[in-house]
Amino acid sequence: MNKNDLNELVTKQDLENFKLELNETLNSRFNLVKEFYTPKEFSYKTGIPYSTVVYKCNKGKIKGFQEAPNCSWLIYASEFERFKRLADENLDFRP
Repeated sequence: MNKNDLNELVTKQDLENFKLELNETLNSRFNLVKEFYTPKEFSYKTGIPYSTVVYKCNKGKIKGFQEAPNCSWLIYASEFERFKRLADENLDFRP
């Protein structure tokens, strides 16, 4: 079996999606509440492209913070509720 054969079986993105789904399942089963999400997790849960999530964090349209310049963003969990509410109202996702 070569590398191309393995890529046909499962991709890196498939594994990343599985990891995120597994984390979500474990968190809900054991009532673990996260306070913050990474842009990748936020992107996966909302369907917003990763690059758009990072851009909106940089512009202050998604509430989050960086512990230091050039570090990954941490997005407040409350942003999911705000995102859902705005989506239900069919509004643009702005602060």
